[in-house]
Amino acid sequence: MLKMEKDYEEKYGDITEDYEERINQLLTPIKTDSRRKLLQEEIFRIRNVEWITKKFIIYLLPKATPRPRLGQRGVFYVKGAKDNKKLFKKFINDIDIDIITTPTKFTCKSYFPIPSSMNQIEKVLAEIGLIRPISKPDWDNVGKAYCDMLQGLILYDDSLIVEGVSKKYYSMKPRIEITISYMKEHDSGYNRKKMKEKG
Repeated sequence: MLKMEKDYEEKYGDITEDYEERINQLLTPIKTDSRRKLLQEEIFRIRNVEWITKKFIIYLLPKATPRPRLGQRGVFYVKGAKDNKKLFKKFINDIDIDIITTPTKFTCKSYFPIPSSMNQIEKVLAEIGLIRPISKPDWDNVGKAYCDMLQGLILYDDSLIVEGVSKKYYSMKPRIEITISYMKEHDSGYNRKKMKEKG
């Protein structure tokens, strides 16, 4: 058995795999009617928190995040990250948005140039999204590049992203389409406190 498996088994091995049993186990200590009512109210509140959505289109060729490099002072850096931030700052200048500190969903659609070697039918199929890129850059590296670009400008930290999607397409008009959705308020006192500690 690998060490990571052993460590997991020691810490979590006794916990059931059944979802309903885990919920019942967590509910057991909540004995009073007032505490159970509070739980129901919190479930209702969180499910009804408003999500705000913002969309950005950047008309440039999509690029992936290069591997971090070690600088002269022994500090790692990502080549081009600073330029990406400057670029994105231009796009958000006219957008009224406070820095996001709540759970966030991030979607990045990267549209790469249609290869000239495709025949005309394939080009049409590529433009309508039926033929998709299967060559480099990798989907996760592209998503990471544009996720990092938001950090410190409209997103306090990319650890706030609770769902992330990166999709690759072809188009005659290469571009990057970014959609972010964030909760209007925190989902819990725990997360609100974590953000105050960071700030």
